[in-house]
Amino acid sequence: MLTARGLKIAGCMALTLVALPAFRTASTAAAGDPITRGEELHAQGKLNQAREAYRVALQAEPSNFGALYRIAQVESELGEDASGEDQARLVAAAVEHARAAVTAAPESAQGHVWLAVTLGRQALKEGSKKRLALSREIKSEADRALQIDPGVGRAYHVRAIWNRTVASLNAFERMIANTVLGGVPKGASMENAVRDLEKAIELEPSYVNHHLELGRTFMMLKRTADARRELETAVGLPPTSNPRDPTYQLEARKLLNKLSR
Repeated sequence: MLTARGLKIAGCMALTLVALPAFRTASTAAAGDPITRGEELHAQGKLNQAREAYRVALQAEPSNFGALYRIAQVESELGEDASGEDQARLVAAAVEHARAAVTAAPESAQGHVWLAVTLGRQALKEGSKKRLALSREIKSEADRALQIDPGVGRAYHVRAIWNRTVASLNAFERMIANTVLGGVPKGASMENAVRDLEKAIELEPSYVNHHLELGRTFMMLKRTADARRELETAVGLPPTSNPRDPTYQLEARKLLNKLSR
């Protein structure tokens, strides 16, 4: 016969045995979730494998918002290091998936952010006319993301690059802007670029690329001491904010070498 103490121990053992299968089931579900797997692979810098994981999620549910904006991010990052036709295909796929993400969840900032990012990536590889034509949508998507969620650092980053690019147009590009856009977009300035990058850093201080681009912007403004500070920060941060951090840090070192000449 079990004593009262024995009954208590037996009851605890029974609860433990009941709880264990539930824990295993939850762990197995997490391990089998392709989006969770994709996030893990992305964090490890395994971008192609992450892309495949998100593809699996989209095969099961083509309008899955989480998979759509994440695969847009991965394809955009893969496109940075690709070239030629491979790069064109990756960037086009990223834009397509980002547009689908906006359609799937128009009131989520993430879809608009990644549409702005992917369009910006596309614009970098286009001629002046197409790049300027895309600039209007890039700015619109970044602004929409910030209207929905003012705490999205990446949206400030995109808007900063828009400001810097438009403010730096040469005479020929301004002439094209008059033809394509009916004039140079208003409100763009280097000061706004600095302000938006500083806000991005306030929100995401450990994101290497924010510091790299602010350093680059300060170089363009001949603010050498400020540029050196931001580039040194970019180099000194742990390379854990993005799989491309080592590339960003290499670029920061190259810019620092230019400052030293």
